[in-house]
Amino acid sequence: MAIENAQQLREAAERAGALLQEIQDYLAARDLHHTERPEAKVRFPRGFIRRATEQRARVPFIADRALKDNLAYTLILTDTILWLRLRTDLWGTPKEMLTKLYVFLVGTLVESITKVYLDGICGKNFKKRNEYLVAKGIITEELQADLDWLWDTRNKMHLFQLEEGEYENEYNQECHRHAVRTFRSLLAALSAQGHIGGG
Repeated sequence: MAIENAQQLREAAERAGALLQEIQDYLAARDLHHTERPEAKVRFPRGFIRRATEQRARVPFIADRALKDNLAYTLILTDTILWLRLRTDLWGTPKEMLTKLYVFLVGTLVESITKVYLDGICGKNFKKRNEYLVAKGIITEELQADLDWLWDTRNKMHLFQLEEGEYENEYNQECHRHAVRTFRSLLAALSAQGHIGGG
């Protein structure tokens, strides 16, 4: 029966969570919780993860088909991570690391987009490309600052370069939202400008 109100939604979520826990408890009791078991697979909900065609359409300013495909596949991964963040009660370090992974992927997307977008025009490092985009009026200084923040945050994936532990609550909801806003703003700016580079 279809869910019709918030109360039914809460009850359905509780039932789904209880069943998932029963599956995990069964597997853990048999030391199978880190083993792939076809009979234990839960059907991932359809309709949340956007198709590759829809993701490709988000980067009309990229001409390179291979890159467009790879960007679309990575965006599919970000949708998968986002579902886990929105539809489960993960908390503490696991939730923060999920956000960290999301930001890393978005930073990687932005790196590839700007590099190929400016291919043959400005091939210097990431922040130099941002400076070029501002100088040409393609992005604002505010977006440049956001992109620089995203890049600095993304580069914390290089664990060996960190001089100290990452502080608690760095990868929180605002961090996630900041990354999303930055990415969407870049797509909007480059879509408005249109294709200019080699990619």
